[in-house]
Amino acid sequence: MNSLFPYFFSSNPGTQMKYYISLVVVIALIFIASIVISQIYKKKKRTDFAFKKYFKNTSKVFGLLAILLAFLVLTRYETIPYFAMRIWLYITLLTIVYFIYKYIKIYKTSYIKDFEHSKKQKKVNVDSKYSTKK
Repeated sequence: MNSLFPYFFSSNPGTQMKYYISLVVVIALIFIASIVISQIYKKKKRTDFAFKKYFKNTSKVFGLLAILLAFLVLTRYETIPYFAMRIWLYITLLTIVYFIYKYIKIYKTSYIKDFEHSKKQKKVNVDSKYSTKK
């Protein structure tokens, strides 16, 4: 336990990290996912109200997480004290995993139910058209 505390909270852990390329790839993937989700949202927001309801801020969240992770990797590379601590990097990575899990869970549970429900309502509304005949 005594060696674990300084490992996470060392104010200047050094530049000998071997995962710069891996983290840059993760940052790029998250940023590309943010752009793709934004384009999908723009296409679906007028027709699919369930998608609009559940995934409104998804691209913003992933974009901000990519920027935060890029900031932490750059501060680690430049060995800026207190910003380069390992704990910030691990907390950010756990936050990214949490949001990925959250949005996958929303997609598999709530979104699919609401999407099916809205399809059923559209069929009912189309079948019962208003008529002025007596």
